[in-house]
Amino acid sequence: MADLCKEHDQIETLRIDVEYPEHAQRTESAEFCQNKRTLVTKLDTPCFCCGGKDHREVHHWCIEWAEWDNADPAKVLQKIHQMDIYGYAAQLGDKPIASPDDIRNLVVICARCHRGAGVGIHLVPFPNWISQVVARDGVTILKCPAKPGAS
Repeated sequence: MADLCKEHDQIETLRIDVEYPEHAQRTESAEFCQNKRTLVTKLDTPCFCCGGKDHREVHHWCIEWAEWDNADPAKVLQKIHQMDIYGYAAQLGDKPIASPDDIRNLVVICARCHRGAGVGIHLVPFPNWISQVVARDGVTILKCPAKPGAS
């Protein structure tokens, strides 16, 4: 039997240098607003991470809005078919993706799980973020800050 590594915290400092192409200032396109309304209001989709319904936002899942001009739409479509969260990729088939605001590239995430310090998908490595998503009830992977209302 292999030696076990005892439970422990590991504090990491992450610094990344991201190249964003020149792009227009971010605004919510008509397509984004319609898809956000569909996901949040019409379908009442909970946060993908915690299941909550407070302060829901919509995150660009496969390709960030600001990185769209660097993206190969065919590769984006391929990856979206592999990570088809709500079934829209299967439903729409190989219809080309013309913008990052396509419903197939969107996921509902609450403000904390989206941009929260130490826990949001924008601020922690994806393997750590998704580990928290699939953790057993009561298990905390991402330790700071405490959830709102926690003591």
